[in-house]
Amino acid sequence: MMIVICGVIIGYMSTSDRRIAGRLLDDGATATLKVNRAVLDRFFAVQETALQAAALDLKRNLSVAANAISNRYGSLFPQGTRLSVREAGSPAVPVSPALTGIRFVRDAAAEDTMLELAYGFERGKELVSLYPLRIVDGLLGQMKWEGRQQPFLLEGRDKVISISGWKRPVSQAGPASPLPSLSDLGDHPLRAIWQENADAHTMGGNVTGRVFPSSGGMYTAILADITDGPAAGWTLGTLYQAKDFGAALDQSRIVLYAAVIALCIGAFLSFLLGRLLGRPLTRLAEASARVRGLDFDGIAQLPPSRLTELDNVNAAFNGTVSALNAFARYVPRQLVKRLIEQGMTDPRQIETREMTVVFTDIAGFTTMASRLSAEETAGFLTGYFELVSDAISAEDGTIDKYIGDGVMAFWGAPVDQPNHRELAVAFVRKLAERLDEEADKRIRVRVGIHTGQVVVGNIGSISRVNYTVIGDVVNVAARLQEYGKSVDPDARLIALASEETMAGVERGEGENLVGRISLRGREQETSVFRIV
Repeated sequence: MMIVICGVIIGYMSTSDRRIAGRLLDDGATATLKVNRAVLDRFFAVQETALQAAALDLKRNLSVAANAISNRYGSLFPQGTRLSVREAGSPAVPVSPALTGIRFVRDAAAEDTMLELAYGFERGKELVSLYPLRIVDGLLGQMKWEGRQQPFLLEGRDKVISISGWKRPVSQAGPASPLPSLSDLGDHPLRAIWQENADAHTMGGNVTGRVFPSSGGMYTAILADITDGPAAGWTLGTLYQAKDFGAALDQSRIVLYAAVIALCIGAFLSFLLGRLLGRPLTRLAEASARVRGLDFDGIAQLPPSRLTELDNVNAAFNGTVSALNAFARYVPRQLVKRLIEQGMTDPRQIETREMTVVFTDIAGFTTMASRLSAEETAGFLTGYFELVSDAISAEDGTIDKYIGDGVMAFWGAPVDQPNHRELAVAFVRKLAERLDEEADKRIRVRVGIHTGQVVVGNIGSISRVNYTVIGDVVNVAARLQEYGKSVDPDARLIALASEETMAGVERGEGENLVGRISLRGREQETSVFRIV
């Protein structure tokens, strides 16, 4: 009877294991292609935004010399990008600013193939950006998150745009065919992807792919045809050695052999132990998931267990939750959650980004605090901080720190926010609405906003770091906040923004240029706008 039971269990485990392994392969391949597509979409979105910003300025100032366009707007684009303006193929292009074309062209001057994006910004005129293919190679580097992967991009099914790790040979391609064909890849395995062979076949499951022999081995390629967006007509894929891609299926076979032996010996004990451990471990897993999301309020205390080891784990976990719950009151919980979601917990995670920084301060707080008790001061500040923090959170901002009676916040990290300028300006408008509804009319706020390149990341010592931003942008935002008292000292809310912030932001009523101001500590004058 035991042998029959074990045989049924082994058969079920084998079938389930292979089905789960196949599903994991499908899910993993789908996730890989989605992540890689997101990298590609993000690149085109950023470039389209940069083209839109440059085109907007060009439209206002059509006198910019042709040879000065790259120098004027080159900082908005990847290094090596060349910009120019040309007459559009159709004089009706565009009715509204938009991407009007994407293609690969042969650059005779550089003797290299370039990716061309055309952006129509004036009737009959296009702003053209030319990108070296090494920029596309860099995108594939972002798509490769483990060594066994080799992402690639094809135009259609035959023309090679880029392959991760592939050294592009000096091409003899001409203007009519600027990209090499698969047949030009030499001994690269991908050249055989579409060749008919007895061992080649299309993959099953939910992912488009192909298994094929090449260069003395078997390879697997997962593919996604891009049917929309600027890259429509391209093929995005990732190449694996077949043994690496199908390792889960091979392991399932090994597990089957081991299960035949192990299950025959301990089937009954395993069943009892599983019943004994299953429910407590499920509770522990659910509670751990809540800890990862910093949802301490929804975690119940884990009960004691008759198993000593499990009881010790539950007790340690309960103590950890209590300690973390207390500690979480002293750190920006929203920021920590975002850093965990983005996988940016490395203390050396530092980068340079264009971001928008905001400083707020209470007008006349020093005088007010001198007339209040300590408890009244704390209560007043708590109400003010909640007011500002709610407005920042409503527009997806990140609070950096509280500085006395001031708040420093930023947009553009840790989550990539291409519209960080618009979000920061929207915060000011949201804050104005909240102040109108606020019963305590003693709260008068000054706000300074500036946009530019900053260093952002985990900054500090090995034992303690802050996720913060540093750079001249921070100082300018603080100076703009200070300058607000010179513009309108009696305002309930005055918000000043720099020209860099207002560039490309749709201005509302009352958002006017204050003038070009020499801010404290800066020799260069700054164009200052009043938002509220």
